Amino acid sequence: MSAFVRFCTLLLPTVVLACPLLAQEIISPLGFIPRPGTQPAQEKAGGLNEVYLYQNLGQTLPVIDDFSVDRTRHRNALQGDADVHYSETIYRIEVGGASTPDMAFITDPALRYTIDTGADTIIIDTLPAIVAIVRDLSSYPPAQQSMFLWPPYTILDAVGGNGPDTLAVEPTFLQDSMMVYIVDPDPRTYINPDNSPRPWILWEDDDAYVNNSFPIDPPSIGVATLDGMDRTGYPYDPTNPNVNGPADKLTSVPINLAFPASDSVYLSFFCEPIGRSGDELAHAEDSLYLELFAPQEQTWFRVWSRPGTAAPDQFRQIMVPITDAKFLKADFRMRFRNDASLGGMVDQWHIDYVRLDRNRTATDTVLQDVAFVYAEAGLLQTYTSVPFAKFTQAPASYMAAEVNLLQRNNDLQDKFITWGYLVDSGCGWSAARNGYGNNISGNAHSSFNTTHPVNSGGNPLVYDLGACPDAAFVTTKFWTNATPDACAYNDTMRYVQEISNYYAYDDGTAEAGYSLNAAGAMQAYRFDTQGEDSLRALRLYFAPIFTYDPPPVNNPANGSFIITVWKSLDPEVVLFQNVSFSSPEYRLWGPDNFMEYPLDSTIAVDGTFYVGWVQTNDMRMNLGMDKNRNNQDKMFYKVGQGWQQSAQQASWMIRPVMVAAVDPFAGVGEQPGANAVFSLYPNPAGDVFHVKVEQGTAQVARVQLIDPMGRVVRDWDRWGEQFSLQGVAEGLYVVRLIGRGGETVGQGRLIVQH
Repeated sequence: MSAFVRFCTLLLPTVVLACPLLAQEIISPLGFIPRPGTQPAQEKAGGLNEVYLYQNLGQTLPVIDDFSVDRTRHRNALQGDADVHYSETIYRIEVGGASTPDMAFITDPALRYTIDTGADTIIIDTLPAIVAIVRDLSSYPPAQQSMFLWPPYTILDAVGGNGPDTLAVEPTFLQDSMMVYIVDPDPRTYINPDNSPRPWILWEDDDAYVNNSFPIDPPSIGVATLDGMDRTGYPYDPTNPNVNGPADKLTSVPINLAFPASDSVYLSFFCEPIGRSGDELAHAEDSLYLELFAPQEQTWFRVWSRPGTAAPDQFRQIMVPITDAKFLKADFRMRFRNDASLGGMVDQWHIDYVRLDRNRTATDTVLQDVAFVYAEAGLLQTYTSVPFAKFTQAPASYMAAEVNLLQRNNDLQDKFITWGYLVDSGCGWSAARNGYGNNISGNAHSSFNTTHPVNSGGNPLVYDLGACPDAAFVTTKFWTNATPDACAYNDTMRYVQEISNYYAYDDGTAEAGYSLNAAGAMQAYRFDTQGEDSLRALRLYFAPIFTYDPPPVNNPANGSFIITVWKSLDPEVVLFQNVSFSSPEYRLWGPDNFMEYPLDSTIAVDGTFYVGWVQTNDMRMNLGMDKNRNNQDKMFYKVGQGWQQSAQQASWMIRPVMVAAVDPFAGVGEQPGANAVFSLYPNPAGDVFHVKVEQGTAQVARVQLIDPMGRVVRDWDRWGEQFSLQGVAEGLYVVRLIGRGGETVGQGRLIVQH
């Protein structure tokens, strides 16, 4: 949508700003998206002086992965981890089989000047050369060469003097070292469709993003996405976002493929370009490639490719026969890779349902599998979160009557399919619902809706949070069942629903960014509360901006807005407006992407109200937008004389925050004086988490893990960067950093998911 505007006036009567004649909604790809379980670029393990060699167990046929679970090897190992072992130290310079820390040499011959003032002569001699091995430590294994080198000095010797003088010369080579560590194989196992165990890790790298946010109508829940982001979700080349080049890889571990060509080995997979990102531009060079590895030749060969102009938003199954003897070896590997613009989450390719096996034919395209297609964000009506105090006053009014989920029968035969769900409050109450629905015919090779009754029917379900003091984290697990069924992992999905102190429509994950490009433009988001409540802040997620137009504006520091609350838009009734101006904060990494923007004063709201802002300049601010939940009917913007409903079928990532006894976001009460700049990762965390404190911001002596009720469940009195979560229940916690004097120097939120 667009509108012509002659002028724009802020609600503050003293401020008048000019607008461009054309203002519009702008949807942008994300310029950065932190990936769960992966460290940010500035924290990732393995620098020039540290190498981690990951050991992986090989795979045997059949190989199947539908990406409903993450089977990539996350390369986050750190020295000191239980599965990390020191291997060797490789030195840059070696002479005569020995290396010492003080070695330094030059490549030009070192000279000795003998000066005889009586004879008025200078004799110049070349000092003896040293034969040294010099290694390049910028890669592993390091390349090396034998070189003639000289000591880094010049000798001046006067005849009859008190001895020679030595003049230092800037060394060409200084001694350096590389620490090499071995990382043990992942001990977990994956259960194949024939119920046989396989090593969990199938993919030796984690460039690809295993997710359920970006694909459209996949064969099963979960895909591996290749785009212009690196393994951490940071652009490969943020300073040149429109440069196209090699980007992600998805590389298998060794697979035993030592079979004769007559065994008819086939590799099949599904792929889809574009999807739900904010990038809808299709370029032929944004290609997807399949490459196979010939072990004896130690060479990758391209065997298939597809240009970026392939039909968008449609999954196609690809069948690749493997008949060449050079691939039919015990250490065979396969990899997918893509070319993309290197500045953000653009040029996406989604891969699903990889199958490699023998005794197949080109017609073996049928999946005997029933699967969920998309995730569901809990059992509430409309909202994904509501304030705890409001919920407990009238629980039934917030529960959905039913939840509708999309399933897919990928088989050509009808299946007898049943489904149900389990709910656990985490504080003593749980419930199960099953036997209420099935599909017995007409479902072959099709997607179909499944209805899950919640607060309806003969056995209504309402969250019982009576034993949860002030905040709750309710886990819902949906399941489906069919026989036969190839993959059990895509038959379940789980969502943790926070009920604490805010309202939310979004599921917590942005797929694109939303901007208005006009000074004075307004955004308003409708919310409805039952009875009066006290609004104190907004939580907003601003996404770093991707742009094709250099110079990059990934973090527009000049963006500015004034938080505003409306009682009505027609007629327009302003309930409150901050006096202070706010600027968007683009958090590249941290325990939470949302930033909290307080109101100048807490205000009362009752019934319908709208939260948002007035933009004070034409800088695009790029609000995060969840494209998997549609709340278009609550999203409004104004660039002229009238309000318009947004054209986007999505949800803005704006969350009004209410006054509450407990605030899990802030961390069990505000802590004045906190000054540590730190990161928690991975987040969500499984068995361990790491704390990285920026040097010079604080001294940390202890670390505490605190549950939503304010109880200290772990207290580490020895400072370190890695902390075990064994025995810690799943849920949301606060990590509190304690200084040497017992004061709180920092705290952040951590989600535990085993």
